[in-house]
Amino acid sequence: MIQFAYPLSALLLAPWLGLLVWSLLFRRRANRVLRALGEERVQWFVLGRLRLQRQASKTMLLFAGLGLLIIAATGPKVGTRVVQLEQQGADVLLLLDISLSMDATDVRPSRLEKAKYEMGLLISRLEGDRVGLIVFAGSAHLHCPLTSDYAAVRLFLNAVDTRLVALQGTVIGEALELAVRTFDAESRKYKAVVVLSDGEDHDGRALEAAREAATQGIIIHTVGIGSPSGAPIPVGDGTEFKKDRDGRVVTSILNELVLQELAQAGNGTYQRVDNRSGSVAALAEEIGAMEKRTLKSQQFTQFEDRYQYFVFPALLCFVAELLLPGGRRKAPRARSRYA
Repeated sequence: MIQFAYPLSALLLAPWLGLLVWSLLFRRRANRVLRALGEERVQWFVLGRLRLQRQASKTMLLFAGLGLLIIAATGPKVGTRVVQLEQQGADVLLLLDISLSMDATDVRPSRLEKAKYEMGLLISRLEGDRVGLIVFAGSAHLHCPLTSDYAAVRLFLNAVDTRLVALQGTVIGEALELAVRTFDAESRKYKAVVVLSDGEDHDGRALEAAREAATQGIIIHTVGIGSPSGAPIPVGDGTEFKKDRDGRVVTSILNELVLQELAQAGNGTYQRVDNRSGSVAALAEEIGAMEKRTLKSQQFTQFEDRYQYFVFPALLCFVAELLLPGGRRKAPRARSRYA
């Protein structure tokens, strides 16, 4: 079976054929003009330096090379071969804090929206890795299972807000335990967790859960969302702020110490996200440098390219046309009837 990668390139054969016909007709007309010059001795004296048959051969070689190049440009494919494609990657679970404190606006437009934006950038930098999403507040839930479909992950990510989990609070430890259960327990490598939070922890089990995850080969990276100076937590339509029992406005600050301890216990890195873009670029490099495993292996049939069978003869035609002499080195001596 024959296929062509660029069949429209065959349209170039039309002007090529037109030029070929024009060249043949022009040569016939030129031969008639030469015969009208006179007897053979006169033709020999006037055009003796030229070898007309050689000139015709050079022209045919040039046209043959151009024709072969046009056929090569169509991308002919003949025959098939079996190709095996392997997808190499690691498993990455994103743990996103969606507690009410993530609505604070010390990072614009809000901590949660900034975290979602940075996660989108992180996903766009991954190559072949499987990604999943866990959201947590007062409880943790698997929002998107591990998948290689990055578009699906972004779809789930865009649907996240602080009302997704009714029970409020921040239970980083429970989210880490859920991540451990989500990963394949048979492998002790190729697994990473990225915790995106403002560092508030209400259950006190986060550090212990991080150490337990590290014993199973899970690398834990943490990303701090917020600022040390903090910001009030908007409630309702955003015109009011959360208050304590004494009626004072609660200020939520970034707890970097908790996140740094988690990263250290999980053999990972800690980074803080501020109002600048590209804050997770270094994190993407860390994940990209992880040891990868084969996640998927597929076999498919692929047609063999055969354009080279036309390119090489075309080059030979051009070289031959260039090297083939079209005339004689010395001009013929004039011959008269008295010589």
